[in-house]
Amino acid sequence: MKVLLVNPYFDSHIITPPLGLGYISAYIKAKCPGIEVSIIDCLARNMGNDRLIKFIAGAKPDLIGLSVYSTFYAQVREIIRDVKKLDNNIKVAIGGPHVSALPSFSLEDTLSDFAICGEGEETFAELINQLSSGANDYSAINGLCFRDSGNAIKVNPPRKLIEDLNTLDWPDWKEINPAGYPAAPHGGLYKRFPVAPLITTRGCPFGCKFCGTRVTWRGSIRYRNKLDVVDEMEFLVKDYGVREFHFEDDNFTFERSHAYGICREIIKRKLDIVWACPNGVRIDTIDDDLLEIMKMSGCYLLAFGIESGSQDILDSMGKRLDKAMVSAVVRKTRDAGIETWGFFIIGLPGENRQTVRESIDFAKRLPLDRAQFCNFVPIPGTPLFDSWVKGQNFSSLKDIKWEDLNFYGRSTHTFSHLDVRDIAKLQKKAFMSFYGRPRIILKLISKVKLRQIAFLSRRFKEYILK
Repeated sequence: MKVLLVNPYFDSHIITPPLGLGYISAYIKAKCPGIEVSIIDCLARNMGNDRLIKFIAGAKPDLIGLSVYSTFYAQVREIIRDVKKLDNNIKVAIGGPHVSALPSFSLEDTLSDFAICGEGEETFAELINQLSSGANDYSAINGLCFRDSGNAIKVNPPRKLIEDLNTLDWPDWKEINPAGYPAAPHGGLYKRFPVAPLITTRGCPFGCKFCGTRVTWRGSIRYRNKLDVVDEMEFLVKDYGVREFHFEDDNFTFERSHAYGICREIIKRKLDIVWACPNGVRIDTIDDDLLEIMKMSGCYLLAFGIESGSQDILDSMGKRLDKAMVSAVVRKTRDAGIETWGFFIIGLPGENRQTVRESIDFAKRLPLDRAQFCNFVPIPGTPLFDSWVKGQNFSSLKDIKWEDLNFYGRSTHTFSHLDVRDIAKLQKKAFMSFYGRPRIILKLISKVKLRQIAFLSRRFKEYILK
C-alpha cells in the first residue's frame, strides 16, 4: 500500500518543513509495517495543483493525506475533486484544524473519503491498517469521520489526546529535509541557514476568543522530555547541517522549568546554533532569569502576541494581558539583547479607528524590532466564527468564500465598526507608520541576506502594495 502525504500549494510567505506531516509519516512507518509513505511539500517545490495532479498520476498512491487550514481550504477542495476525476479508487483523507472544527462539512464538501479530527497520528495509522487489511468497518476508529455503506456521514467519538509525547518518534526528517527548503522561514528573516522548526509542547491552556487551538488541543498543554528535544536538535545539527532552530510551540515558555531546562541543556552540550520563537510566547511567562539563560543558549528573537493597543479590546477577547506588563517585558527582552517582534490584529470585534490608532501608537512606543499587523479572520472552532456565521445568515457553510478570509490580503468581510476598505487602509498605514522610521529600516536592511531579496520583495508587493 502506498501513502502520499501532501502539503498543498497556497499563497504563503512561510515555507518550512511541515512538522505535522513529518510526525504522521514517522508514526506510520513505526506502526504500519510494509506501508510505503512519502511526503510532497508543494510549497517547497512551488508545485501548483496541475503539477500535483500529474505527480499523483505518476506516483499512483492508494491513499492521499492532505493538511487543511481554513485559509487554503478552497485549494484543497479543488485538489481532491481533481484526484477523484483522475482515479476515483484513490482514497483521500483530510486532517488539520479546519477539518477538526468542521468534520462533516469538510468531508461532504470536498468529496473526501475520510476526515481525521484532532491529533492525527493514531487515527491515521488505524485507518491505514484497516484499509490495508481489506476491511471496510471504520466504526471503531475514534477521531474518524467517514461515509457508511449507505453513504451517510458518520462522526466517531473523539480520540483521547496522546498523554505522553515522548512515545512519538521524531518527525520523518528524511522526507522534510530542512536543507532542501528555500530561505523563507517563519518570520521571513533568519541568522543562519539551514533553519529547522521544532515543537517541544503541544497545546495552550489559554482561551483567547479569536484563536482556534482549543478545537485540536482542548485547552491542554503537554510536554516533550527536555533531553529528547535537545537530542533531536543535536541530530539535526550533525546529520542535516542545521544551524538555526525555530520553536513553533503555541506556548514554549508556559512552564518555566521546561524552557529553562532546554536552554540549560543546549549550553551544556555547547551546540553551535541560534534559535528563535517566531510563533509567539506569552508575555506574562517571561522573567529576567529566563531571558538571561535564553540569550546564553542562542536565543536572538522572541515574538509576542500583543494583538491590540486597546485594553478594552484585549479584555473583550479574553487575552488576559495588561498593557503595562507588555511594555515592561518588551523592554526587559530588549535589554537582555534579544530582538522583539509584536503581533497585532486589525478588525477585531469592537474595533474602530481610535482603537487601531491605539495599536499603531502602542507598537511604535514599544522597543520592538518588528511588528506584524494582520486582518482579523474568524477561525472555525471559535465562538467568533459561530457568531459571524449566524450574523451572515448563510443558508449553509457552502456559501462561505473561504479564500476571502485572508489574514493579509484585502478581506471582503468586516467584523467590527470598520468597513473592509477602512481595514485595508489602516493595515497599510500601520505597516508604513511602523517600518517607515529610519531606525527600523536600517536595522531590517542589515539583516537581509542576498538569497532573500526576491522573496522579501514579493512579500512587500503582495502585502503592502495590494
